[in-house]
Amino acid sequence: MLLRIAEERLEEVTVMHVMGRLGGEAVAELSRACREAGGPVRLELSGLLSADEVGLCLLRSLRDSGTELIGASPFVQLLIEGRKS
Repeated sequence: MLLRIAEERLEEVTVMHVMGRLGGEAVAELSRACREAGGPVRLELSGLLSADEVGLCLLRSLRDSGTELIGASPFVQLLIEGRKS
């Protein structure tokens, strides 16, 4: 499994459950899904196993533009923050 995105629309936010590996074509898929959500987005990352550098850049960009990132493992959090362990 490369990446699976399950969308859950709540009253005020769209929650995207991101599962698998974020890399390659999956980066464009997640970017498109977030753009098409049409409002505030929350990314639920408990199922994210890994992300390549392009995927991490997307997550940082989304976070910096107001997307809430929740549920990431400590390892994924470190990668998003840009620190090497």
